[in-house]
Amino acid sequence: MQAQVIKKIDFTGQILYVGLDVHKNSWHVTVLSENICLKSFSQPPSPLKLFTFLNENFPGASYRSAYEAGFCGYAYHRELNKLGVNNIVINPADIPKSNKDTHFKTDKRDSRVIAEALRSGLLTGIYVFDQEQEEFRSLFRSRLALAKDIRKTKGRIKSFLAYRTVDIPSEFIRNPRSLKYIEWLKSLEFGLQNPRFILDQLIDRMLYLLEQRRLLETSLRNYARNKDKALFRFLRLVPGIGPITSIGLMAELGSIDRFKHFKKLASYVGLVPRTHQSGESDGIGSITYRHNSYLRPLLIEASWQAVRTDPALLKYYLDKCRTMNPKKAIVKVARKLLCRIYFVMKQRTEYKRGIYS
Repeated sequence: MQAQVIKKIDFTGQILYVGLDVHKNSWHVTVLSENICLKSFSQPPSPLKLFTFLNENFPGASYRSAYEAGFCGYAYHRELNKLGVNNIVINPADIPKSNKDTHFKTDKRDSRVIAEALRSGLLTGIYVFDQEQEEFRSLFRSRLALAKDIRKTKGRIKSFLAYRTVDIPSEFIRNPRSLKYIEWLKSLEFGLQNPRFILDQLIDRMLYLLEQRRLLETSLRNYARNKDKALFRFLRLVPGIGPITSIGLMAELGSIDRFKHFKKLASYVGLVPRTHQSGESDGIGSITYRHNSYLRPLLIEASWQAVRTDPALLKYYLDKCRTMNPKKAIVKVARKLLCRIYFVMKQRTEYKRGIYS
C-alpha cells in the first residue's frame, strides 16, 4: 500500500491585497487575490494576529495592505512592515468610492473598498515620518493645542467680567497677559464669595497654562537648534517668520527634499485653488479645502507681518488688492512667501529682502 503524499498549500508568487478598516477595539479585514475575495473577517487590533492568520492560511504569498490615516498614527504601519506585510497609510479622501459605498457604509464594505482600490493600483500612501520626527511634530502640535486652551481661558475671564458688568481698563485690552492685569483681576471685589472663587480658579488655570506653554516653547527651541541650527536661523530671517513658525515648518515638513517641486509643497500646505474643467469650460475656484490645518493658518498669519517688513511682498500685496478682496490677496502673499521659504530650505541660504518676482 502506497503512503499518501500530503501537499502543503503554497501561495508562492501570488500577491494578496489586504484592506484594513482600523478601529480602537477591532479591525475588519478583507483579503483579495488577483481574481477573488478570499476572506472577510473581524479580528482584535493586532498586526501580529493578522500576520499569523495570513501566514497560516496563505503561506508564501506577498502581502500588501493599507489602512486610513487616523487616531492610531503610524504605529500599526511600522509593526506590519517589520512583520513582512508591505503596508501603506492612505488619506481617507483619496479612496475611490461609489454613491452606494457612501450611503450604505459598513466596516466590511469599507475594508473591501480599500482592498479593491489597492489591488487596482489606485492608492498612494502618504509620507510617513520616522519616529523622532513624528514626536517632534507631536510636541509642536501640543504647543498649538495649549495656545488654544489659553485663548479659551482668556475668553472665559472676559465673559465672566462682562456678565458682572466689569469693564476691563483699556491698558489691559491689548495685553491680557501682563502681570498688572493679573494683579488687577486679583484685586477685584464682588461682595460675595462665589464670584471671587470662580475668578481665582480661572486666573490659576491661565497662569498654569502660560507656564506650560513657556516650558514647551523652550523645549521646542532647544530641539530645533540641536536638530538643524543653521536651518532654524535661516527660517527666522524670512520676513514674518518667527521662532514658533520656523519650528512649525521644520516639524510639519520634515525633509524638504521629499517635495520634488514647489507645486507639491503648495498642494500639501493647501495654498492652491480648486479647479473644475468640463469641455470648453475651465473654472478656477477658491482655495482648496484639502490642507495642512497647522501650517496654512500659520503662514497666512505670518503673511500679514511679512507685508509690513518686506517691500517686495508689500508691492505684490497692493497689486493683488486692486483686483480682489484683501483677505484673498493675503492668501496669494502666503503662497509667494511659501515659495521663498521653499527656496531657503532647499538651497539652505539666507532670505534676500526686496526682491520682486
